[in-house]
Amino acid sequence: MVNQLKYQNILFCTDYSKDAEVAFVHAFDQASKYEAKLHIMNVILSVNPCGIKIFNKTLSKAESKIESDKIDERHSMQELGALKKVYNERCKDIIDHEFIVKVGSPDIEIITYSEDNDIDMIILGTAGRPETKRRTYVRTAANVSKYANCQVITIGSPKQ
Repeated sequence: MVNQLKYQNILFCTDYSKDAEVAFVHAFDQASKYEAKLHIMNVILSVNPCGIKIFNKTLSKAESKIESDKIDERHSMQELGALKKVYNERCKDIIDHEFIVKVGSPDIEIITYSEDNDIDMIILGTAGRPETKRRTYVRTAANVSKYANCQVITIGSPKQ
């Protein structure tokens, strides 16, 4: 006898690409089907503290870290607003959902979040939007698929 799967926490990762849009449809469908909580996440890359200058003044290592943390926090707040703008209305039929923004390496942040939050399934697009990020996102999907401790579904948008 086969046990029925029961998903309680589904993580959808987005970069707003076409693949992510197709993945969202699947994530929404799965969350609705299983009455699961839908976690909607975007990971932004951290600002490199070594490259920060203010008013043409090179900052010390400690000052650069403080400034990069401020920039990361500002970007996180902006990204949280963007996530809500794109997905909040579309999720109104799901009772339980939340928005998450992390700063760092996408694959590491996704895997860490999934482990810390008892995620049962991760759904993400196969490739990112601009060609410059495409390689990074493909690597992200591959690493998440390989190292996550839950089911992972990677989705590519249909070829046009």
